Amino acid sequence: MQNCPDVVAITMLACKISEYISDDELEKLAADLVLLGGALTSILVRKTQNKNTTTNVCE
Repeated sequence: MQNCPDVVAITMLACKISEYISDDELEKLAADLVLLGGALTSILVRKTQNKNTTTNVCE
């Protein structure tokens, strides 16, 4: 795991968060974070495809 410090940190953060919020709120947060991850991936793909332009992909 020494090559995966982000994975360890994120796992530890997830464990701590789960100690402080209800299962219902945890489920909603997990769904929102999946949505956020998808949106960020989409933005990165568009930025890569448009790297020679000054177009803001979020507009």
